[in-house]
Amino acid sequence: IVVAVNFLMHKPNVFYMPFTDTAVHIPVILYGILIVILVLVCINVTNCTDGVDGLCGMVSLVTIASIYALLRIFEFEEDYQRMILLFMACIMAYLLFNAKPSFLLMGDAGSRTIGLFIAIMFLISRSPIYFVFFGLVLIIDGGMGLIKIVMIRYLKVKNFMKDIRTPIHDYYRKTLEWSDTQVVIRFMLIQAIINIVILSSLV
Repeated sequence: IVVAVNFLMHKPNVFYMPFTDTAVHIPVILYGILIVILVLVCINVTNCTDGVDGLCGMVSLVTIASIYALLRIFEFEEDYQRMILLFMACIMAYLLFNAKPSFLLMGDAGSRTIGLFIAIMFLISRSPIYFVFFGLVLIIDGGMGLIKIVMIRYLKVKNFMKDIRTPIHDYYRKTLEWSDTQVVIRFMLIQAIINIVILSSLV
């Protein structure tokens, strides 16, 4: 809520549809609610993805690097671009010690901070819907776990996805027996390929 209020005090309640120059104006209250949803989704999917050494950091790094490229393409203020580069440097320094076998963990405070930063930067870009593409691996990996919890705990759907472990990285590790390194590299490469294709269509 604090993010939404602060953002709307300084930025217009307008965003642009992906791949077009179409501006969408929506009521301030509705935009505020959508911002709250975006922030909650971002901080929770990054948190859920933080279950394998280096996974959250590597996939988030790809996502944040893509936001940087997006701001460069849209010619946004250089201050935001420098902020992203600084944040990327922090994640890379963390990954230096978090690569398997890690001896430094970020915990919930770190993973949720990354999610918060991602949400804010997509808002700054005025194209927050791009998060669906640039954060797809985060959304699928962490989001499926959140959906499963809601379906089982709150909607009482007992057999929902009972044969699939969540977060999805646990399914690949424990059911398909991928190593931690395979999970990290493959998830990161999938997100990188998606983002390169999306960015190349914008240039």
